[in-house]
Amino acid sequence: MTNEEITKYVFIDDENPTANIALVFGTWNAQKSAVEKAVEIFKRGLVPKIIFSGGLNENSGMVESESMANEAIKSGIASEDIYIENRSTNTLENVLFSLALIDKELGLENVNAITAIMKNYHSRRVLMTLKKHVPNHIILKAAPYKSPQYDFDRNNWMESELGKEKVSEEVSKIEKYLIKGDLAEL
Repeated sequence: MTNEEITKYVFIDDENPTANIALVFGTWNAQKSAVEKAVEIFKRGLVPKIIFSGGLNENSGMVESESMANEAIKSGIASEDIYIENRSTNTLENVLFSLALIDKELGLENVNAITAIMKNYHSRRVLMTLKKHVPNHIILKAAPYKSPQYDFDRNNWMESELGKEKVSEEVSKIEKYLIKGDLAEL
């Protein structure tokens, strides 16, 4: 694949992230950016609820989802508009555990769209994981952010060694997890 093809494949961003709920994927190195993106789309009225997903981070000793939820509350989001999934340790678990919580709280049959919030280079794999596991009637959207630790985007990832490394890792993970059956192609 050319760099242009890789860019189109890996980096997905919906111009209109309106949905029933935003699902924020856990992160140890970009929590501020993830929370800012969630708060932004919530305050714009594009989502009425947010679920923060992410379990105990062994490096920091904090539970990612709880830490992000606390920051969102400090930013003015009411706690009743937030759900916390605090057991997941990877993308597949983020999806599976969050979907179970969404089903319990809202009923998946009542959800028409989910907006995923994740690092920009992680968007395709997140959406592919969701597609494999959500009911067919649910529309999936992406609202990615740029991580300060991985300071690249769709326009310049190929200009840095870190950008090339992280994007290449994503392509490899997509291939691996497609074969394993954890993902569905978009």
